[in-house]
Formats: sequence, C-alpha cells, structure tokens
Amino acid sequence: MHNKNFLKELTIMLVEDDEIICEQLFSSMKDFFKEVIITKNGKEAFDKFLELKTKIDIVISDISMPLVNGIELLENIREIDKYIPFIFTTAYTQKDYLISSIKYGVNDFIVKPLDIGLLIDKIESVCKKNKSEIEIINHQEMIKEYFNTINKVAIVYIYDLEGKILYINDFFKELSKYEDNDLIGEHYTKIYHLDISKELINKQEESLKDSEKFTGNLKCSTKDNAVFYVNCTVLPSKENGKIKNFTSINFLTTKEENERREFKKKVLYNFQETKKIFSKAQERIDKLTFELSKYANYHKKEIILKNLQVENSIYLEKVYSVEEKIKRIKARQDMFTFEINIKIKQISQSAADLLDNSEKLQKKMNKMSHEIKLRDKYIKRLNLEVEERTQKIVNLEDVLLHRDSQILELK
Repeated sequence: MHNKNFLKELTIMLVEDDEIICEQLFSSMKDFFKEVIITKNGKEAFDKFLELKTKIDIVISDISMPLVNGIELLENIREIDKYIPFIFTTAYTQKDYLISSIKYGVNDFIVKPLDIGLLIDKIESVCKKNKSEIEIINHQEMIKEYFNTINKVAIVYIYDLEGKILYINDFFKELSKYEDNDLIGEHYTKIYHLDISKELINKQEESLKDSEKFTGNLKCSTKDNAVFYVNCTVLPSKENGKIKNFTSINFLTTKEENERREFKKKVLYNFQETKKIFSKAQERIDKLTFELSKYANYHKKEIILKNLQVENSIYLEKVYSVEEKIKRIKARQDMFTFEINIKIKQISQSAADLLDNSEKLQKKMNKMSHEIKLRDKYIKRLNLEVEERTQKIVNLEDVLLHRDSQILELK
C-alpha cells in the first residue's frame, strides 16, 4: 500500500532515450508524484540536475544512452550530491555495469520491461530510507556540535569500571592545571577535595552500578590545591547491554563561572535555534525559489494579461451597452404588457357584454320561436278551415250546377 501523501511530496527525474517508454512512464507516474521531469539522455539530465538539484528528490535513469550514459551520469551527480537516491532501469545485467553502478552508489535496479507498481514501490522505499539516513546524519552533526560546545564550557572526563581516568578534556586541563600524564590511569577521586565524604563517593558508585546516572554538587581541587565547586552529572556508557565506562560532565558553580556558563549556554541555545531557523529559512527559500521559477516568463504573461484586460474592458463596454438595450426593451415590454392588459380587460368586458346581450337575444329568439310555432299551428288550423270551407264551396257549386240543370230541365 503506497503512502500517497509521501509520494505527492516527491519530484522525480526520469532519464530515458526511448520516447515510447518515456511517454508510458510519464503517463503512468504523473498522478503519483508532485512532479515528473523528463530528460532524453545523460547530458540533458545532468544539466537539468544542476539547474534543479534542490528540487529533485530522486533520479530514475536508463543505463545505455547517447552522449552521456547512465553510469557516467551517476558518477557526475555523485560528485555534487552523495545522498540523492538513484535507480537504474535497464535491460542489461552484465557484471561490469553492476560493479560500476555499485561503485558510484546506485540505490537500486529494476529490469525492463518495467513493472510500474514495482518501480513506485522501489521509489518510495529508497526515498524513505534516504530521508531517514539524512535525518540521522543531521542529528549526528547536531550532537557533535552540541558536544563540541559542551566541551568548551564544561569539565568532562571519562573513567573505566575500575575508576581509572581514560580521558580529560581541554577545559578541565585549563582549569585544573593537570595534564594527561598527571591523571590518565589515576582514580577519578584524585580530583576530589579531601573534604568529600566516603558516603558521597559510595552513593555515586552505587547509583552507577544500578545503571542510573549520578548527580550532585562536588568540591574539587586543582593541581596546585586551589578549590573549585562543580555540579556533577555522571552517565554510564553501555555497549551490547553492558556498562563500558562512565562519563562525568561537570559545570563550575562559582558565581562568576555560573554567569559564564549561563552565557555560554545561551550562546549554545542561540546557536542551535539559529541553525534551526536557518534550516527552516533555507527550506522556505528553496520553496520560494521553486515558486519563483514558475514566474520566469512573468513579463510575457503580464503583457498577455494587459491585452486580456483591454479585451475585457471592450467586452465590458459591450456588456453595458447590451444591458442598456435590454433595459430599454424591458421598459417597452412592460409598457406593451400594460397596454395589452388594458385591452384584454376591455375585450373581456366587451365579451361579457356580448355574452349578456347574446343571452338576452337568445331568450328573445326562443320566445319568438315559440310564438312562430304557435302562429304556425294557428295558420295550419286556418288552412284546414279554409280547405274545409273551400270544399264546402266546391260542393255548393256542384249543388248549384245540379239545380241549374234541374231547372233547365223543368223548363
């Protein structure tokens, strides 16, 4: 399982002359890392490393390349940086290549065709190990500087399990007037004043036998029997779990020396804090330098930006103009809507009036229709009466004709 956060902090440089492999590697790895820098040969890679050495965290390189091969690239880089991780990707497994690579400090190999998952595993593993090693080296350097500073402000001597002095520091020699040949091989109590009780010495030895440190205030004497007082701390040093010897660190306790020691402690503290601040400041400078490199063509981008600003101002004026037109159109639309609404109300009222008149007219028509029907019935009845009377008249005429014929016959 990859530590994605850790990988995202890494900038890697790939050195590969095969364009297809190069594109495949870049495509597969770009999402895993902060940045993937591509170079085509050893010469280009070394130039890029010189340019970005504070930014690059690991180099992954082919061995067989034109101009400068991978082994030569590794040798050149190692002259500048002994610790940066370096991994070879190669189709070769010849002994000469392997020996040369190891000689110049290659960290790992991966054989082509490349397994991307395996390559990322190796990158993560190598970079984590390198980070830990650098932290240890920095810690050791800090401890070394600390002890160098302590050696200048404290009395330090080392004695073995039998109490015989093995080492005295320069500050002790300067203060006590003793030299190496005066104390080396002598019992450490030789520097103690005769007033120190045996109970205190026994207490010191008992504490150290139990692998505990001893602390206490002691009265000591110089070679010429001058008295001085110290705040003493004795620490057991172990090897393979067993006590090897004892280191005694002593600070003078006279007022003047206390002031001197406190001043030097402040100097030491300030030195350490200054170093921490410098380290953080350097990291910040490196980050800012990297960020600044992003703006290398700032003046060109500034010109482009100004052109864009001019274009934007033109577009903005057009937008304002369109907005004014839209406002005018909206005002017209509102007026048109208002007028339409009035007309709609008028039409609605007219329609309502027409509907009312239509209903009244319909009632009149219904009434007239009813009257017409009644009149039709009356007319039909009259027609029937007329037909009946006409028939009667016809019948009367027939009767008259018959009578006339009878009269004529009688004559």
